[in-house]
Amino acid sequence: MGVKARKVEPTQPAAERSIEWPRADPAALDRFDPATKACNMNCGPHAHDPRSRKERLFLCDDC
Repeated sequence: MGVKARKVEPTQPAAERSIEWPRADPAALDRFDPATKACNMNCGPHAHDPRSRKERLFLCDDC
């Protein structure tokens, strides 16, 4: 007796998923000195992330 494989539903490609990137207040970001924080998570930007390294560092709670 053979086992019938389940049909796997295709998932939506990552590029088409909507990601809402949190944005920093421009005035607060201007006052922020990136030298005051260091990333300890070894994370990098997402391919579709519109934020600068400075903005990502400013908003990161892990750094």
